[in-house]
Amino acid sequence: MGVMRILSGLHRITLVVAQSKVSEGVPAVITNAMFDPVYERVLGLDAINSSALQMRSYMVKYGITEEQCAKVSVKNHRNPKSNPYAHMPMDITVDEVLRSRVLADPIKLLDTSPVSDGACAIVLAEERTARERCSRPVWITGVGHCADAYHLGDRDLADADALASAAKRAYKMAGIQDPVKEIDVAEVYDAFSYMELMWMEGLGLCAWGKGGSMIDSGMTEMDGPLPVNPSGGVLSAHAVQVAGMARIIESVLQLRGEAGMRQVEGARVALAHGIEGACGQGHCVFVLGRQD
Repeated sequence: MGVMRILSGLHRITLVVAQSKVSEGVPAVITNAMFDPVYERVLGLDAINSSALQMRSYMVKYGITEEQCAKVSVKNHRNPKSNPYAHMPMDITVDEVLRSRVLADPIKLLDTSPVSDGACAIVLAEERTARERCSRPVWITGVGHCADAYHLGDRDLADADALASAAKRAYKMAGIQDPVKEIDVAEVYDAFSYMELMWMEGLGLCAWGKGGSMIDSGMTEMDGPLPVNPSGGVLSAHAVQVAGMARIIESVLQLRGEAGMRQVEGARVALAHGIEGACGQGHCVFVLGRQD
């Protein structure tokens, strides 16, 4: 909405604010309310058990293993050890993830993001104003959004088709031809460990079903060719209404060279991704860049 206000020509500067205090509610009750009130809420569906259905569907369709998903959790809890905004920086092993308490098979406690509170704000400005008032502006070069069917049974939970559509729109606007080669760092909405693998596929950062191979290769590590979630992502801090914007803010810090010990050297193009609805019903993709 902030970008649309700027592009409309009616506003030169827009402030976008998000806040979340999930700790004051019961997450299972809150997320149950996003399902169909007649047929699905009475089943007790919530964010965790519906995502467990998606994780199992994804694993079966593409041969993804629990160990590969666990590697995402290990990476995204280790990366934020120098991130003051992360809520769960820690060293864990794949075995510890696999042995952690089962919440809804196959999702385990350490596959899951925490209940976090938080807030953030972003100032957007049209080009002339940005150049006049900011010494190091970061530019939004592309944005795309797409939502899939509301009912879980009306879509293939193992594929992120809506994300693929949103990513294509963002890449086209940004002039991105080969995202794997042209994107230097990605901040992806990983509410559960398996999601990072699925979303990388939808973002075109690897082929469908190859998210597990990508994490195995080390490509998404801090010292890899395409670091994903150097901040620790949502697995290390999940203020629900804030987490998508936080991905943009982390990308801006990377492009300005202000990410501290989690800095990706030479980052010039960043990708920020957020989701909405059950099992990633809707996706939004931002491509950001800097100019020297």
